Amino acid sequence: MYVKASDTGEEVRVSITKIDAKEIALINKSKRFDFNWNKEKANSVYKLTGEGIQEPLGLISLIERPDDLAMEIRLIAVSKDNKGKERKYERIAGCMIAFACKEAFTVGYQGFICLKPKTLISDHYKEKYNLISTKLFLISEGKNSLDLIHKYYQDGKEK
Repeated sequence: MYVKASDTGEEVRVSITKIDAKEIALINKSKRFDFNWNKEKANSVYKLTGEGIQEPLGLISLIERPDDLAMEIRLIAVSKDNKGKERKYERIAGCMIAFACKEAFTVGYQGFICLKPKTLISDHYKEKYNLISTKLFLISEGKNSLDLIHKYYQDGKEK
């Protein structure tokens, strides 16, 4: 799994690891991410980090929805310096969405993920990641989730 430097196109290997309440609090204090991540402490929160890059590039909060057989992306964010036209790295959100898809397969949800996007970014998620709108959620499942995993994990076997 990798992100790409916007200026040079260099590929930087990344990994996604679970973080605890203490680290969430530190990240929240850093003001590098929008949203109050302290509200996500009860959920499974992960950070995306790159080789040779000290600060997290992205955060994602996941919860299982066993009644719906889905993994919900409660919150997803890239660091402030990786937003917009001046961003340092590309592919951050895609890596995290692919991770959520992979987790959904791991727990037996057939890759079914859902998220409630902010209105302004909804079209972006539909276009870039082929998510489908159900009015309440954007979803991915089955083949599309596998496609995202293969695209962002390269061969689908990386952890």
